[in-house]
Amino acid sequence: MFRRCWLFLAHDSMLPAPGDYVTTFMGEDSVVVVRDPHGRVRAFLNTCPHRGNKVCLFDSGHAKSFTCSYHGWSFDTEGALAGVPFDQEAYYGELDRSRMGLVEVPHVKEYGGLIFGCWDPVLDLDSYLGDLRWYLEKLLFAEDMGGLEVLPGCQRYRNVGNWKVACDNFSGDHYHTHTTHASGLMLGVGFTAERNAARQRTRSHEQGRQGYFEIALKPAHGLGGIFTSSEPYERDLVRARELGPEVLEWVEERHRRLQERLADTPAKPYGFQHGNCFPNLNWVGAGTAFTGRGFYVWHPKGPLLSEAWQWCFVERAAPQIVKEMAAKQFARGQAAAGLFGQDDYETFERVTGNTLTPLAQDLTFYYGMKLGYDGRWRNQETWDTEGMPGLVGPRFSETNQRGFYKFWAELMGLEE
Repeated sequence: MFRRCWLFLAHDSMLPAPGDYVTTFMGEDSVVVVRDPHGRVRAFLNTCPHRGNKVCLFDSGHAKSFTCSYHGWSFDTEGALAGVPFDQEAYYGELDRSRMGLVEVPHVKEYGGLIFGCWDPVLDLDSYLGDLRWYLEKLLFAEDMGGLEVLPGCQRYRNVGNWKVACDNFSGDHYHTHTTHASGLMLGVGFTAERNAARQRTRSHEQGRQGYFEIALKPAHGLGGIFTSSEPYERDLVRARELGPEVLEWVEERHRRLQERLADTPAKPYGFQHGNCFPNLNWVGAGTAFTGRGFYVWHPKGPLLSEAWQWCFVERAAPQIVKEMAAKQFARGQAAAGLFGQDDYETFERVTGNTLTPLAQDLTFYYGMKLGYDGRWRNQETWDTEGMPGLVGPRFSETNQRGFYKFWAELMGLEE
C-alpha cells in the first residue's frame, strides 16, 4: 500500500545545500534523501546492492558519498557506485558499476517546501493532494511571509499500535478531545484563559455559524478545527499586544496577507488545528499565530508497532520571541513528553492491546457517527463556509475516517 502513496520525506529547510542529507522511511523501507551537486533533491533505498547493508547509518548530515560499513562500497550523492575496495584483485576490474548503483526512488517532488516521494504512484502529486493544496497554501505555508522553517531536533518514540490508529485520530477525531484530554483542558495547558473560555462556550452549543469545522478531502485526507470567525485573530491580537510592538506588527501583517490570499473566498478561515495527509503525515497547531506547527509521521514497524517522528515548524518571518514560545508550547502539548501527546499514545496502546484477545478479535469498530448525513448536516445552510473546498462538516463526525479507510481498502485490494 505504501508503495503507491506519496510519502513525506523531508522539508526543504532540512537540506539547504548540496551534500546535505537526512534518512527516513517509506513504509518500512529505509531511504536516504540528499541534495545532489546540481541542487536536485533525490532519494535512494538505504541498501547496498552487494549484501544489503545500510550505506548511511546517521539521521542527518553532510556528505560527498555514502560508504557501506560491511565491504566498503561507496556511492556518490547521485546514487552511482563510486568506489570498490580491491577492485582489480577482487573483480579483475570487470565489475559493471553502471548496474550496481543505489536503487533510486523514481518519483520525488517538492510542493510548498514539502518533499514527497513515491515508488509507484496511483495518482500524480497534484491530483493526490487535490483540494488539500488549497488549505496548505492559504493557511499553512505562508510563502508570502517567508514560508516555514523547521526548528532543530526531531522527537522520536515508539508506540504500541498500528499506524492507522494514530492517523485515524489526527484525520478528524475531535470527539475524543474532551474525554481523552480532559485533564489538560481543565488545567488550561497550552491555552490562554480566553481560548479556554471560548472552548467552554463552544462545548455548550450546537454547531455554530462560524464554529469548529471538519473537512473531508479526496482521496482520503482530513482536516479539522477550522474556525471562520474573527475570534482566533482577536485572541492573537490580545497576546501580541502583551508581547510588544514587533509582535503586534507581525500579527497584523500576517492577517493582512491571509485576507489577500482569501480575497476570492467568502468564508475567511484562520487556520486548522489538526489534519492528516494520507497515509501517515499529520499536522497539529496551525490554528493560531503563536503555536508551533507540529509535523508528525507515523512509520509502520509491523502491524502492532509504530514509530512516531515529529518536528516543530515555525513561520520563518515570525519574531524570535514567537518562535521560542512556539517551541515551548509544542514540547508541552502534542509531543513525546507533552501532556496531550501522552494522553493519545496511552490510548492508542490500550486500544491495540485490548483488541488482540480472542473474543475482541470478533468485534468491529463503529464508524457510524452521522452516517447518512454526509453533505446535508443539520443547520448546514447557516454555516459560514462558502468557497471552502472539500466536504465541510460539523466538529463531531466520522466522515473523514470513513474516507480514510475506504481509500486504504481500495489500495489494499479489499474494496468490493
